Amino acid sequence: MKLPQKINEITIDSNIGTGVYPPNGFLMFEEANLGNGDCFGLYWEFGKEDQEPIICEMEHDEAIIVPRFSNLDKFFEWYKLNDYDWGNEEVKDENFTVSLLEKGKIALQQNNPQKALEYFKRSTENFGELSENWYRLATEYKRISNELEFQKCIINSILSNWAIQYPSQNAISKLKSLQPLEELENHPLIKYRDQLTFDFGGKKENDDYKIIKKIIVELEEIGEQHRALIMDQNYASMMYWETSSFQERHNFNVNDWRRDFILKTKGRTVNLDNLNKVEERVKHAKPLPAHKSSFWGKIKKLWT
Repeated sequence: MKLPQKINEITIDSNIGTGVYPPNGFLMFEEANLGNGDCFGLYWEFGKEDQEPIICEMEHDEAIIVPRFSNLDKFFEWYKLNDYDWGNEEVKDENFTVSLLEKGKIALQQNNPQKALEYFKRSTENFGELSENWYRLATEYKRISNELEFQKCIINSILSNWAIQYPSQNAISKLKSLQPLEELENHPLIKYRDQLTFDFGGKKENDDYKIIKKIIVELEEIGEQHRALIMDQNYASMMYWETSSFQERHNFNVNDWRRDFILKTKGRTVNLDNLNKVEERVKHAKPLPAHKSSFWGKIKKLWT
């Protein structure tokens, strides 16, 4: 994977994330580390390993990473502005996915839907693993009666990276209610959508996991390798929070899954030799939140 030019100006973690938490492709660094598990890191989008990474912020209590800067240079601009500490002073990052998303929302407020569509489209092109920008783009395509692009965007809003953002209830509802066009009626997500509840946690049995496994296999069969890998990680992320007895019934062990996933994603590795490294995985970082019920409560607010 391509390293940023200023890689030697940060103190990186000794290992890159391989899956679940931190998510695959996330490389933490010390600068602006709050010391409570919230920190920044480099993140390579699936399929864009040949490009420099964006900068994400790890939100420990939510067990997600959030896109913050388009590149390491922008991070350093922000870091310097805040006296080399975490701070609230912001910098302009005009062509980054988050800024483009906000510009699209402002365009809608100004009654300029065509401009909004352009911004949302650029946002998905800039970074394609965020659920919201795909959903926003879908609604604009629906507005102009472009049903094919609407349905494609809804699919992508669900097959997003749940380690970054969970699909909204609105996106799930649109998936459930759409009338598939002939070009998409055999897409794995469309085929199995009626069997998915998106209701995880607190159940003795949940067929969603079996369905997601089928979707992963069929995504691979139709050549959507990157989406298949993302959904594989999504599967493991949700399964991780289930009870140990539930995991045993589904023959899931996170360490076994991670070992297999490393082999599937062997192209997403970084040579960390001769770089400034933290010998322990992010100083002062806390483990994942211990209370699974708290995690599921947050998820259910989004999915119910």
